[in-house]
Formats: sequence, structure tokens, C-alpha cells
Amino acid sequence: MRGFAFRTGLVFEWDGAAHRIERLGAGDQVVLERLSDGQTVLSSRQELLAAFGAGQLCMPPGTDTAPIAQVYQRPLAELPSHIQAKVRTRMAYLDTIREAGQIPLTPYHLVPLIGEVSRRINDPHPPSPMTLYRWHQAYRRAQDARALIPRFDLRGGAGTRQAERVRELFGEAAEEAFRASPSATIKSIFTRLEGKIRAENAKRLPADQLRLPSVRTVYRLFQRLEAYDQTRLAEGKHVADRRYRVAKAGPVVEGILMRVEVDHTPLDLFLIDEITGLPLGRPVLTLFIDVYSRFPVGYYLSFGGTSAAAVVGGLRHAILPKTPVKEVIPNLPVEHAWPCYGLIAVLVADNGLEFYSTALDSVAMDLGMSIIYCPKRQPWFKGAIERFLQTFNFTLSHQLPGTSLSRLEDRGDYDSQKHALLTLAEFKHLLEKWLLDIYAQTVHRGIGTTPWAKWQEGLKRHTPELPGSLDDLQRRIGMAEERTLRRDGIVLKGIRYAGPDLDPILRTWGPGVKIRLVFDAEDLGSIQVWAPDQQDPVTVPALNQTYAKGLTLLQHELIQQQVRENGQSAENPDALAKAKYDLAIAVDELLKGRKQRGRRRAANIHGKTSTHPEARLNPDTSPKPVTKPIPTPEAVLDEPPAPLPTFQLSRGRHG
Repeated sequence: MRGFAFRTGLVFEWDGAAHRIERLGAGDQVVLERLSDGQTVLSSRQELLAAFGAGQLCMPPGTDTAPIAQVYQRPLAELPSHIQAKVRTRMAYLDTIREAGQIPLTPYHLVPLIGEVSRRINDPHPPSPMTLYRWHQAYRRAQDARALIPRFDLRGGAGTRQAERVRELFGEAAEEAFRASPSATIKSIFTRLEGKIRAENAKRLPADQLRLPSVRTVYRLFQRLEAYDQTRLAEGKHVADRRYRVAKAGPVVEGILMRVEVDHTPLDLFLIDEITGLPLGRPVLTLFIDVYSRFPVGYYLSFGGTSAAAVVGGLRHAILPKTPVKEVIPNLPVEHAWPCYGLIAVLVADNGLEFYSTALDSVAMDLGMSIIYCPKRQPWFKGAIERFLQTFNFTLSHQLPGTSLSRLEDRGDYDSQKHALLTLAEFKHLLEKWLLDIYAQTVHRGIGTTPWAKWQEGLKRHTPELPGSLDDLQRRIGMAEERTLRRDGIVLKGIRYAGPDLDPILRTWGPGVKIRLVFDAEDLGSIQVWAPDQQDPVTVPALNQTYAKGLTLLQHELIQQQVRENGQSAENPDALAKAKYDLAIAVDELLKGRKQRGRRRAANIHGKTSTHPEARLNPDTSPKPVTKPIPTPEAVLDEPPAPLPTFQLSRGRHG
């Protein structure tokens, strides 16, 4: 291995600055010149040696006064055994020359030495004196045995002999072929390249024609492409980015709740109805995880898929202090409390439409929370939540009866729906048991400790903050809308809200003023209303509390649809009560149906979520008959009598 010695004229880098040895003084003194500004620097050999030992001093390539030989830089041990044997053979000849002392390197002196060494090592092909001389010169310049490696890899022409324009046309032909079909072959690329060269030659002079490469040459051109480009052409840029991406360190987070990631995933598990015992389907889990501690801070389970309501519900659970889960499975207590709560500084989400909703933007502004959206189709920008969801499914969901596993081919003969036996309430109990007593108490490889211990460590640096009151949080976390205040109150989704708290707003601003309101999609019994000049909202109840109290938004929309189909007024309380009764009966029938998709939709209509795992839309025992105006004889003759109101729910694609 080549090194360097302290001598006059040597140039090296010291603490990032280039220096040259001007003079070696008596004893230990060294006079240097700093090349950046010409400053003279006095130093000593011991100081320079200490800097070299500390890694602060090095000699950049090409700065030594002796010429630098280009040698193989990798360790000799990586070379094949026969190449290593050739290097040892050449070194044997050079060692004999060195042992002979200062002799002229002429054939007269080298031939006897070559014969002696070849006999001693049994070399059937000894070198000529000229070859041995070249070996000696290469080794003397490099002072490295790797200079003796036979570089057969450097023989022949380097690069391609094809014209630059031919290579450009080849690239265009390859792009077009793989754009047309991901199974494109070299023959199809060659056909396109042939057409492109023919079209190009039609524009050129006879003396400047492009030569069509052979099919074999096109094969070689494709093989010369980088592995990334080959994958990008065949499978797409996103696949290539994922496959050839080097995993890097994630963002540096200095405390709890500084960065929280959120995502949805369908659980690999079928759940059943607690009354009928029939499978309802796979619920969707919306989960929030703290990146600093890797501790999940909140979640939301529902059968309604991804939605802004699911995000808002999970955010509410993440911020509020956690109450112990209801132990619906006997003799399975949750040993640890859930310590996570508090306002979130930064929320990291993907590009789902539910994260771009006005409701979430409004909640983020009210809570002082920033939202960061990851680039499309690049899930590694929120790697903590992606890795946790994978661990959750493989460690918990796949170990429970009724699991669907990750892929259909993994199930074999296992019937997931037949073996399902957990209700939503029971799964919620198991989820929190696993989360708090197993996952949070297990050492996480990414943080080097348990999520529980990491959260407790974070509490020493940052105390979680809560809104002023529970009512204040309930007012600010919900679905946001803008409506017009009228003399008869506010109409939201066909429900009228009015109360004495609206009188001051109406007197101050008059009818027609735009006001902001927030409502809970799981309970339409009341709304929160902000006047244009108010800092705090007022609670305004629905006029028809019998109908709206505890009613979910989905239930209300279905009821409204039925009322409209019956040709009745959307504000008729008797019509709403009758439609609500019909909906409850239809959902119960759908829940008993044969199609699992219909049962899943019935669970969604019932409002089964992690907040209300046993929710049910119970029909009124005796709905009032709906009275309709008596039609005139002319109207009776013009149209057939209306059928009795029936409530039919789709069992197909809307499930």
C-alpha cells in the first residue's frame, strides 16, 4: 500500500486546508505554507503525527511529488484464487531481485535470477527480462502488491461503438415498447428501433446515414442499462423507486406528540354480530402513532371504510385521556393503563381524500396542529405507522380465529368466515390488551427500548397539553360546515336546529348571516354554532329530539332518502319516525342475510364503531301512521295509487 513521508514539497490536507512542507528544520521542527492564503505555519513532526492519528491529516491523490500509479483498490482477498496465485508468483521474482541488492536490471543479470526462481517455485512459464522489468517498475512506483494484478478486465474497447443518436433512438424505442406492454421483448424494441432509424435516415444525407445495429447488439445495449432503468421500464417508476431505495434514518423527533403519523388499514380479521352470530366483515382500523416513542396514541374502528368521520373519531380518542376498556372477555384484565393523551403538534398523513377534508383542516386550525402530506405512493415518508400496522396484523390479527391472513393463497382450506367468533367489543378488548400489556412492554428495535419506557422518558421533557375542558374539545373536533341563519333556525342535512341561544346572533347580524357550525357524525342531536364575532360556540339542539338524539349521519341520510322516495315532506315528524322504523327493520333483515357484504353494511348502518361497539338502531314499537292529503278526483284519475311505504336496502355493491 502506498503512503507518504514528511519531505520537502509534500502537499497534504490538515483540518480541511491544503499545506505544503517548505522546510524541515533541525530536530523536530517543520515549516509549512498554507496554500489557501500563503500563511507560514510552524509545526512539529509530533504534532503532525498526532493529527494523522486523529484522522485530521491526509494526503489527497495527485499531491505527492512522485507520480501516482493507478492500482486495483479493493482487497486482494476478493480476487479469485488463480489471480492471487499470479500475484504471489510475481512477488517471488521481485523479492529475489531485492535480495540480490543493487544490480542492473539487464538481461545479463536477470536471466539467471529468473531461472533460479522458476525452478524453486515450479513456474512452467517464467517471464522474460523485459516483463520482469515492467513488473519491477510498476511495483516501485505504487509500493503496493496490487500493482502486480493482471488486469485482464481492462483489455478490449471500453464502452459501446454505437453512435450517440442510435443510443438515443434505442432509449426512445425501449420506452415506447414497455409503455405499450410491460412484457415487451428485445425483438419488439428492435422493430421499433429499426423504424426510427429508417425515419431518421430519410432526413439525412447519404454520407451521414445511421447504421442499424444487429439484434444481438440491441440485447447488449439493453443489458448495459442500469438495473434501476430496466425495472423502471418493465414495472414502472414507483416499483423501481421502492426496490432500489436505500433505507435512511427517519426524521429526528425530540419529544412525544411532536410528530404523529396516521393511516388506515382493513384488519385481516372477520368479526361477527353479537346477536345473530353471523360474520359482519373486516373492520377498518384508523390508527395514530407517536413517532418518538412508537406508542399508539389513539385509534378508531368502524365498518364504514375510510372517511373524515373516522379520522376525526380517532383524533378525538388520541387527544383525550384513555379510560380502561370494558372487559367483555372474562378473566382477561388489562394490566397497564394507557398513558397517552394530549394535543398533537404535527400530524403526518397520506394523500387520501379524507385527510384533505374541510373538517380536518378546521379541526387542525382550532387545535393549533400542522398537517404534513406525504408524496404520492411513497409510504416510507411515514414509516413508523406502516411498520406498526404490519406488526399489528401479523402479531395479533393473524393469530385470532377468523383471520383472513394477508393473501388469499395463504389461507388454503381455512374458511375465515366459518371460524370467526369475535364481536367488535371483544376484539376491542383484545386489541387494548395486546397493545398495552404486550407491544408497549416489548423492546422496540427502532428506539432501543420499550414504547412504554420511551413515553415515560418523553414525559420528562414535555408535558402533554389538553383543551380547556372536555366540552371545549367536543366543540372543536367534529364535522365542520357553513350554513345560513334564518328566522326559523338552522337547517343541517334536513334537520332543523333552533334555540334561545340563536336569538342574540339573529338580532345582531340579521337573517341570512353565514355562521360556522360543527356536528358529531355519530349523534345529530345537537350542533355547535359560532357567530361571526364570538370566540366560543353555543350548543343548539335539534327541534325533533325524539328523532335526532343518538342518530348517526348515515342513518339520517338513508331515512331522508326513503322519505323522498315516498313523496313525503322531509320535516314531517311522523314520516321520519315511520322511515326510521322501516330502516331498523330492514337493517335487521339485512343483518340476517346470506351475503357477508350486506351484513357488513348493516353493521355500518347500526353505527358499530370502537366508540360504540354494541350500537344498534332499535325500531320504535309503535310508529304513528303517516297521514297524506286526500287527493282530488282528478288527481286520482291522473296517477295510480301510491304503494305502501317499503324500505329496501341493497345487498350488493354498496355493502
